[in-house]
Amino acid sequence: MADRDTDWIGQIGQQDRALRALVRLAPDLPAARPAVTLGVKDIIDVEGLPTECASPICEGRMPARTAACVAFLERAGARVLGKTVTTEFATTKPGPTRNPLNPAHSPGGSSSGSAAGVAAGMFDWALGTQTAGSVIRPAAFCGIAGFLPSAGYIPREGVRIMSPTLDRVGVLARDMAGIEAMLKAFPAWRPEPLPDRPLKIALLPLPVWDTADAATRATVLGTAEALRAAGHTVGELPDPAPFLEMMDAQKTVMGYEIPRALSRELAEHRDLLSDELRDFCDASMAIPQEAHAAALETADRFRLYCGALFAGHDAVIGPAAAALAPEGLGWTGDPFVNRIWSLSKLPAACVPGGAAANGLKASVQINAAAGRDGFLCALAARIEPLAAAVAPG
Repeated sequence: MADRDTDWIGQIGQQDRALRALVRLAPDLPAARPAVTLGVKDIIDVEGLPTECASPICEGRMPARTAACVAFLERAGARVLGKTVTTEFATTKPGPTRNPLNPAHSPGGSSSGSAAGVAAGMFDWALGTQTAGSVIRPAAFCGIAGFLPSAGYIPREGVRIMSPTLDRVGVLARDMAGIEAMLKAFPAWRPEPLPDRPLKIALLPLPVWDTADAATRATVLGTAEALRAAGHTVGELPDPAPFLEMMDAQKTVMGYEIPRALSRELAEHRDLLSDELRDFCDASMAIPQEAHAAALETADRFRLYCGALFAGHDAVIGPAAAALAPEGLGWTGDPFVNRIWSLSKLPAACVPGGAAANGLKASVQINAAAGRDGFLCALAARIEPLAAAVAPG
C-alpha cells in the first residue's frame, strides 16, 4: 500500500505495514480524517475499488456499483477507508493479517482485516460476513465488539455469496456503542429497551463447549456470575442435543453449498484456487442433496425449539470462540459454537472479556430471538462492562 501525503493517511499506511489489514485504500481520501471511517471486507462491492476475494481469479474485477450495505452506512456519515483482507473467497485459507493484541497470533477469519483494523484503530467501523464464524470469531480474537444481525436485516446485494443459506453481513466496532450506531443506519433498526425487571439468561449447555480453553471458560462463567450478582437469573440449559445437531448440520450445509457457489471457478480456473480450497470442494461435492435437505430440516426444528426457548428466556450466553487466538497465521481458528447461530438465522453479539497475560482476550457470545436485534444490542451493551471486568486467569 503506497504512502500518501497527508498525515492521517500516512499513519494508516505505517500501521498497516505491520498489521496487513488492508488490501488497498480508497481513492481521493480527504486531507482531514473523516468523523467515521469504514473498512469493507473484500468480498463486498465498493464502486471504484476492485472486489478481489483474495483470489487471483478476481484480480482487478471492478464492480458496477456499491453494495447496499455499504451505501446505507455511507448515508449515515461513514467514509470508506478501503477494502480489508479476507481469506480466499471468505473460506479457510488465511491472509497475511496479524492480530493487533499480539502480532504472533491469528486475527481470526474470514473477516480478518475488518476485525484487526478496528481493533488497531485504523478505522472506526467495519463490515464482515459470516458463513460459520467469520464475524463473531475475529471480533473475539481481536478483542472488539461484533454483531451478526438476524437474517435479512442487512441486505446482501453486492456481496459475493458462498452459501445462500448461511451467509450474512455483520458489523464490527470497538464497542457496543459503535455497533448500535452502525445498526441504526439500516431500515430494519427497531430500538428495544431492556425490561424493568431482572433478566432471565440461559447458559449454553456445558457439554456443547466443554472443549473450550481455560481462559474462555473463565470468561463465560465469570460473566454469568457477574450477571447473577447484578440480580439476574442465569441457568444452564439441560439438553445439549439440539445445539450439537446444529453444529453438524451447519457443516453439511456449508460443505454442500460452497463448491456449488464456486462451480465456475472450479471449472475454468481450478489451477488458481489454493490446494486447501480445491481439496475442500472436491471432498464436499460428495455430500448428497438428501443430506443437505436433512440439515435444513434440522435448522427448521431448531428454530421451533428456539421459539419455546426464548418464550421463557431473554437470551442465551456462551463462548464467542473455542479458545484464545491461535499462534501463527496458518489457521484462523475453529468456528465452534458459532456454527449453531450461523445456521439458526438468529442474531448474535460478541463482547470481549479482560486481557490474558499474553494480551489476548476471550469473549462472550450473546444470542436472542429472531428480529430482536435492538434488544440484543441493548443487552450486549449491559453485559459488555461485566465481561470486560472478568480476568481470564
